[in-house]
Formats: sequence, C-alpha cells, structure tokens
Amino acid sequence: MMKYFKFLLILLALGTQVNAQKIDSLLWDSLHDYELRLSGLSYNMVRNFDEEVRITSGRNFIRQMGRALRIEGSYYYPFDSLKNLMIVHAPDDLFRIFTWNVATNDEKFRYFGVIQMNPEKLAKLNKKEELFQNFYPLIDRSDSIDNYLFRETDASHWFGATYYKVLKNTYNKKDYYTVLGWDGADSLINRKVADVITFREGQPVFGARIFDLKRKQVFYRMVFQFNNQATMALRYDEKRKILMYENIVPDKPSNAALFEHYYPDGSFDVLMWKNGVWEKQPGLIEN
Repeated sequence: MMKYFKFLLILLALGTQVNAQKIDSLLWDSLHDYELRLSGLSYNMVRNFDEEVRITSGRNFIRQMGRALRIEGSYYYPFDSLKNLMIVHAPDDLFRIFTWNVATNDEKFRYFGVIQMNPEKLAKLNKKEELFQNFYPLIDRSDSIDNYLFRETDASHWFGATYYKVLKNTYNKKDYYTVLGWDGADSLINRKVADVITFREGQPVFGARIFDLKRKQVFYRMVFQFNNQATMALRYDEKRKILMYENIVPDKPSNAALFEHYYPDGSFDVLMWKNGVWEKQPGLIEN
C-alpha cells in the first residue's frame, strides 16, 4: 500500500511539472496568487456562519476566477488547493468544468460553474470559424426552468449541480458530453443529475433528446429526487460501457410523488449508448 501511495505522489508531481512547463513562470506565480485569494473566498463560502458573507464571497469568487482564467496558460494550472471546487475534464480534454455551491440558511444550495476550453484545441476549432470562447460562466436557474426534463438550456439557464464525471459519445459526427452530478436541493431532498453538453456555433448547449428510458417521451436530462438522508448511485461502468442508476421508490404507496419519502431499493437500471441515445436495457441488476 505504501509503495502504491508513493507511486501516486510521483505521478501527481510529474503531472504538475508537465503543466508548469506550459505556463510562463511569472504567469504561474500570478495564478498562484489568484489561487490564494480564491482559497480564502472558498473558505468563507462554506464555513462562514453569516449567509450574506457566504453569498458575497461566492460572487467575489466568480469575479476572481474569471480574472484567473483570462491568464494565458491558465487551463494547465491545477487549482488543486481549492478543496470546495470540483474540476472534471472531458475525456478528449476539449474542456474542463469547475462547479461549486454556496449553502443558504434555509438549507438550499446555489450552484456556480465555469466551462474552460483547452486553448490548444480551441485554436483548431476557431480556424473553422466556430467562434468558441475561452470560457463560459454557468448561471444556475434550476429553480425557474419549467419542464426541465424536456428542454434545452444555455449557459445562462443552467440546471446547476456539482459534476463528478464527464463522458463522451459521438453520433453522426456530433459529440455528446454526458455529465453526472449531485444537487443538494433543499432540507428535504437531494438530487442526482445526468445532463448532456453539446456545442452549437461555439456555444455550450445543455440538454438533448438522448435519454431513452422506454417511456412515452425521450428525456433531455435525467433528474432523480430522493430523501435528503439517503444516498443514490449514478455512475458509469468503464469496463462494461454502461450508465447505471439506482432505482428509488417511495417508502409506501401513499407517498408517491413526495420525493422526501423516496429511497434506493438496491436494484439498478442500465443504459447503453446506441444510435445516438442512452437506451434503457431490459432487466435489472443488483448492486
């Protein structure tokens, strides 16, 4: 175990050295300064008892992060000291996504995010006049998006979540980036979210008609709601190339549609990528 731990440390160190080689030393120092400021704001976003301080810190965090991401080479800076920030990369490294949240006094969460494009790949895309930007701020509008299971949204109308996984699939020369995330909705329910990102004329689009659960309509995204104290699995099995979600059911029939009474039952449904959709497969599997 100790040898394995040392091996991981060596890999992390080598990765940081490679990234550092892509950033001028003065720019690296500037990014480090921003990281220190962001670290203080991040602490206040999460730990401060005053809601107004948390929210103000969150807004300032966005401004500082935007300035940091404008620095040349910032895509290669790891920001790994920001423990309250989730950073996930697309499998083809076209972009990375930063997501984070701020808790309110009524036990709800406000989500924030940024998509940052890889500058090396961006240069190739923009030669085709795609008009991609360096980064895209994401504005959480999940509380005001009507019929969110069946519609596209843009970066200014994002169904906010903390992302922990990005997948890539291609169909008819179009790339689909499926993102898996968690949303601590309120004091009664949590959510797991499977959304999808595509790019149209250089702009990110969230939601696409690709989640075929064998119901009357094909979903643009999947949102699972369940009791705040429960945990529900939503994950991708790399070996079998399947997207798995744990089934959640009400604790009794009279609580149907009251999601604070929904709990996982230990069985999983499975989706496989076929002909441009995540298609539900027959039968269940056990955890």
